[in-house]
Order: sequence, then C-alpha cells, then structure tokens
Amino acid sequence: MSQYKCQFWCKPHNKASVTCVDCGDFVFDNIAFLCQLCSERQHQKHQEHKLVPIKEYLEMSKSLTKSVIEEHKIQETCKSVLLVDDCETLCIKDVKQLAESLHMTHDMPVNVLSIFGNTGDGKSHTLNHLFFGGREVFATSSSQKPGTIGMWVAYDSNSNTLVIDTEGLLGVSSNLNRRTRLLLKILALSDVALYRTRAERLHNDMFVFLKDASNVYCEHFSSELEGVLEKHNIDVPLCKLGPKVVVIHETQYTDTLDCSTETVLTDDQKALGSSDKPSLQRAEEEITSRFLALGEYPKAFSKIRYVGVKSGKQPTDFDLIREGVLEELNSSSIRNRKSIAVIMETLQVLNSKFSNTISPRPLSTFSDQFFRCPTLCLTCGDQCRLSVSHEGKHSPSSSYCRYQHLHKNRVYICGKCYQNGERSEVMTKSYEEGESPWSGYAKLAWSGYVIECDQCGVIYRSRQYWYGNKPPELDSVRTEIVHVWPGEESKPENLGRYVLDQIYSVSETIGQYSAGPTQVVSDWITDQVAPPYWVPNHLISNCNSCRKEFVPLAQKHHCRACGNGFCSDCSAQSKPVPWRGWGYEPVRVCDKCFISTDEELTEEYLAADITAWKVTECLKTAASVVKSVVEVPASIVTDSVRPDYWVPDVDIIECYQCKIPISQDKHHCRGCGQGFCSGCTTSKRPVPDRGWTYPVRVCDTCSLML
Repeated sequence: MSQYKCQFWCKPHNKASVTCVDCGDFVFDNIAFLCQLCSERQHQKHQEHKLVPIKEYLEMSKSLTKSVIEEHKIQETCKSVLLVDDCETLCIKDVKQLAESLHMTHDMPVNVLSIFGNTGDGKSHTLNHLFFGGREVFATSSSQKPGTIGMWVAYDSNSNTLVIDTEGLLGVSSNLNRRTRLLLKILALSDVALYRTRAERLHNDMFVFLKDASNVYCEHFSSELEGVLEKHNIDVPLCKLGPKVVVIHETQYTDTLDCSTETVLTDDQKALGSSDKPSLQRAEEEITSRFLALGEYPKAFSKIRYVGVKSGKQPTDFDLIREGVLEELNSSSIRNRKSIAVIMETLQVLNSKFSNTISPRPLSTFSDQFFRCPTLCLTCGDQCRLSVSHEGKHSPSSSYCRYQHLHKNRVYICGKCYQNGERSEVMTKSYEEGESPWSGYAKLAWSGYVIECDQCGVIYRSRQYWYGNKPPELDSVRTEIVHVWPGEESKPENLGRYVLDQIYSVSETIGQYSAGPTQVVSDWITDQVAPPYWVPNHLISNCNSCRKEFVPLAQKHHCRACGNGFCSDCSAQSKPVPWRGWGYEPVRVCDKCFISTDEELTEEYLAADITAWKVTECLKTAASVVKSVVEVPASIVTDSVRPDYWVPDVDIIECYQCKIPISQDKHHCRGCGQGFCSGCTTSKRPVPDRGWTYPVRVCDTCSLML
C-alpha cells in the first residue's frame, strides 16, 4: 500500500491502492490516486481507463519529482480558515496572518470564487470535489446542524483561486438579516459566484436573491470597490466590477434547462433554414425570462451561466460542473486577479462601513400587506394600518404627514385644550355660536373673523385691536397637518367668500337706508381715534377758512397743524409737521399754516399722540370698505376668493339645471359648486361638509339632499 491517501469520495479515510493513468482529474501529472472502493465508483462508466497498482506505477514512473511530492503534501494539509464569523467579526487580524494560514504570499494574485445556495444543498461538498479532490477542506455535516457558519476560505494552488464557503440560505440563524448582509459582502468580493441548488425545478427564491443582491451591489458596494481599486491603481471598467454567476443545477429525475431534448425541430423547419439553438443559450434565455418576470434583470453581474447536471441515482458528475466553472475562472472577461492584500482591504472597508446593528426580525411569511387596508394618504402616501374592509375612518400608520395646498390639510387645534391633554379641532368662523347673523356680520366687518372652541369659547379674533394683532398660531391655536384619504373632503378654506358674502349683506342693508348713516358712522370712527387737538367732526359745519357749509355727504379735512376742519380747496397744501408728531413726511395742512414759519407753529402748538390716527389712515373704515368692494368689478372680487370646488364665473354660460343662458347674476351652489340662475337657487341650507356652518345658497337638487 502506498503512503498516499485516496482523493475521491472516501475523503482520505482510505489509503490509495491504484492509480488511473487516463483520468487526469487531480494533481500528480494528471494521475488520480484512488482506493479500491472509489476506483470502482469512479470507473463504473469508464471501463477503458487504465488502472495500475500504485507501487508498480511508482517504480516505472519517474515523473513524481521532489517538487511534485512537496506540492502533494501541501494539498493534503490544506485546510480552510474562518475569516469572518456569523457576527460579521473579522477573525484574521491582517494580510500576513491570512497568507500564512493559506500557505501563500501576500502579493500573490488570485481569483476569488464563492458559493451560495440554500442550506443542505451540498455547497461545502461541491467545493471539496471541484477544487480539493474530495478532501474535506470545508467541513460537511451529516446532522441537521449546518456544517458551515460564517465565512471560510481556502486556497487552491492548481487554479490559483481563493475559494470561499458560505452559510446556506433558509437555515436557522440567530439573526437572518445579519447573515444575509454577510453573504452580500462576500458576493461583492467575488470574481465568480456559484449558486448551488438541488431543486428539481429552479425555485423563485434564487431569482429573488440574485435580483436583490444586484440592486444592493449597484447602490451600496460598487462605489466602495471603485475606491479600493483606484487606491491600488487597478484599472477595471465599471461594467466589469460585478462578478460572474454560475448556476449549478443538479436534478435527480427532472430534465435540466440545457437538456437537448427540450426543442425538437420538424423537417419543415429544418428545410426553411431553422436551426436548433445551442442548449446553453436556451438555458440562459430561460433564466433571463424568469428575471424579467420579476421586473428587472440583475445588471450588476457581468454574466449568468447555467450548468445543469441530471444525476439520477448515480453520484454527482463533478467533471461537467468543474469544466464549466474552470472555463469561467480562466475567461479573460472576468476581473483581473488581485492580491490577497487588496482582497483583505476590500473586506475591511465593506465590513467597517456596513457593520451597524441590524434587527434580527426576519420578514414574515404572511406579509402584513396581505391583510391591511390598501388605502393611501393622498398627501404623503402613508397606508392605513387597519384591516381590509374596516368600518369607520382610516387610521394612518404614522402620525406625520406633509402639507399640500391642493388638499389644504392644515387644521387648527385649540391651544388651551392641547395644554390640558385634549384635542379639540377648531376652524375660522364669521361669528360666534348663538350670535345673530346681522350682529356677527357687523362684528366681522369691524373686528374680523373668530376662532371658537366648543369647550373654551372664542379663543381668537383677527382684529381685536386697532393694531398689533398677532396671528392665531402664536398663542391661541396649534397647527397640525392631517392625513387626507380618498373619498374624504379636506377642510375647506372659505373665509374669503365668507367675508365677501357678509360685506355684500352689509352693503345691501346700508343701501336700503341711503348713504347718510354711512357718513355718520365714518365720522364717528374718525372722532374716536382723532388726536386731541382736532375739532370733532360733529362740531364742524363750515370750512374754517372760506366758511363754506358742508352738505351731509361732503368730505371734511383736518389740518394736521392746527386741527381745524377745512374743505378740500382750503387744505390742498402739504408740509412736514414734526412738532405735532407727524414726522418729517409732508402731511395735509391748511393755507394759513402752510405760509406760517416752523418757529411760529412750534411755539403755538404742542406735539400730540397721533398713533391711533396713523393706524386708522392705513386701515379703511367699515363703511369705506363696503363702498370700495361694491365699486370693484364683482367678477374680480368673486374669483379672488372663489373656493377651489367652484366653477369659475367665466366658464358659466348657462344655468346648470334649467340650461337657460346667463350672463349676469350668476350664483354658485355652495354644495356642488356649479353655476345657476337665481330661480334655481332659492333655497338656503347649511353645508358643513363644505365648511358652510350657516344657511347659504344651494341649488334645488342639493337642497333635497341636505
């Protein structure tokens, strides 16, 4: 018996007894050393091979030189090394330690080959037979526990390849997500990646894994790899950065994709010049179609090759698999070989960048999306968290949303209630609850709109003071952005139309009593805020200069210097009056004060508090507002405050209900927003869904529905 061990299935438990001169599969000048058992299994279909006892071969052969024997000893002592454990921790300190563990130099250029696949599909067994003559370089297990955990590496000197064994997919792990991330790092290092499967038909999980791995590679890993290659002056195009993938598909009963019996051409097809596609091309086209069915092709991989083996009840034919794998390793289309120093640095870069804590919770087999309500928020796209076909309002999975002007999804929350731990939604109103419309409209004209809480009452009025009013967001309310669901109307902002409707109402009422009361009200307001030295309006009946009598609607003007009342002709001059507090801007003065010197006026008159009157000059009185609004073309004012759901006036040609052409007196239904004539909009109803909390004009159709 020879001192050499068998290099086949017995996994060097038996010593070699014979050699096959014709095999040429493993070391020793194309001579395979076999025990008797492995010899029978290997040559049951190769009876023509020449077998000789190993002693006779050693005597007659002079080819086993000292160097060959030394190489054989290295191969027999070759072991795998744990490079990264299952916690993604590097177990090798530096390049020197890795080179010594693998019996190689740190600057030796090598290819990197890794293997992937589901647990139990014989990945370690396959690597042992493809590169190490069946010796158990990578541990295998006959129990239910996996034989490989983490990232193990070994060096094959024959093919000059750094071989990486990985933990299988679908296996039990304390952190499946962390294991998957480690596999992706290994994939990024590889020049050739093997995917081993023993499924009778290719499973969908292989295509999903490769597709997702391609996306992650392009998005996260390619830039890091480019940085390392540029640092070491390795010129590799970006299109060749990705590895090649070899799908090793072994079946027992089912034909593989490259089986030549899948396509049989008829005589007519052959006569027309058709030719049978090569089986390998058909297999790759089938794989491509499977990827496209998932939505995209894994563009990160430079090539995907298929190697199919139908074993039946016979041992796996590793010769065919080895032929395809070595062909891709020796191909010039893969990335150039790199030293283990570059490989180690690349792994360190990837491991340091992608080493954050990751949740151990795997994806559920029964996705939550199967049972959740599919409705999405119109503004942020958040999905309702309730079950399908639930009752009541939708409930978002996130409390945060974003504002969109189209949906107007900003609401007010009462500030006092919020501080007390309650949520009371409020909105702008024209008048207080329980107040008569006329009184409310009058207050709106003078003091602005109100914000009223059901529990706290009125919490804000827009013009509570003559000047210095703060916006409601500062003290009174809290702003929130709410979700908007399909079929639900967003909160309308009809305040502009409120104001217009109410001013029209006040205008009509004042118009019924002539313009006299309007002027009286205007004069009264002026007197309330006038400087102390001004003569009150109700005491001015004649111009203080020309003694012209003021008729009821005549405009009275006050001189800013003396404070007397004048007509417009006698107060047409202007000059600065700083001693009265008007600053250095020219203001209205009478003719007498205009020709007087500043010293004379300063001695005669003292400065007065005129702040209130300055503000009043900037603000129009209620009566003048009514007048200005009435004078502005109605179409311009109406369109400026038109709610979003109203049809524009220019688009209303005929009544929406009776179809009678209308050019004037167009009326909008507050319910549907369409344009009608006055005869079809005689009813008034509250439309709370549209934001109208008081009776407003609606069409006859909406009147019946409300």
